[in-house]
Amino acid sequence: MPLLKSRAGRQVKQQQYPVPVFDIQSDQLVSLIALPVPRLEHERHPLLSTSDYHGLVARCQQLEKRVFPKTEAMNLSEELRKPNQYLFVILQHKGLNNEPHMPLISYGVLALSKVDYIARITKVCTDPLHRGLGAGEYLVRSMLAALGDSSALDSAQYTPTPRRFTCISGIGSLRMNVKDVQLHVDTLRDVAVRMYTRCGFRIKTTIPNYYAEGRDALLMNVGIGA
Repeated sequence: MPLLKSRAGRQVKQQQYPVPVFDIQSDQLVSLIALPVPRLEHERHPLLSTSDYHGLVARCQQLEKRVFPKTEAMNLSEELRKPNQYLFVILQHKGLNNEPHMPLISYGVLALSKVDYIARITKVCTDPLHRGLGAGEYLVRSMLAALGDSSALDSAQYTPTPRRFTCISGIGSLRMNVKDVQLHVDTLRDVAVRMYTRCGFRIKTTIPNYYAEGRDALLMNVGIGA
């Protein structure tokens, strides 16, 4: 296993990934926590530099503006300054000698509460040009896995296509005894509701006029470690 230097100058073992880095095939999807940026080099994805990590927020913000109307767009830079906010991303590996940034396919924001120990998925966004790859489901399952749901990416319950490369960095920082994960979704977004249901979420209640007059939301939740 190769050795890397930490910020303190000490040699540390590089994190072992399910597939050797140089065996990653083109177009495979990579899942990781982009913010907070992992503090130690060996916790970061080996194909991304520190500047790549820092640039991901801006790239997600550009996609946010492209996908959502102004009334629903989130200011990610401001939102992610809040405590216990995590940015998850799904990137697409295009080959070691290609563009320096792996294309951004999907991203999501996860907020953890130390008051009620509930995790809330406040944003899930997939690039319209890359829908149909299963990136949204992969993203949500990565969040659940990071929170301690060992079955979220279990091959017995979730079989990713050969294109996918499962790689999650920095998940240890999310372990804070979360027992429940919640999210809101528009009642008219049938595809999203079905995807969340496949991930284990169940409808808890309907909230009238949540998004706007006449636009209701489903409050969905799933237990962790239940």
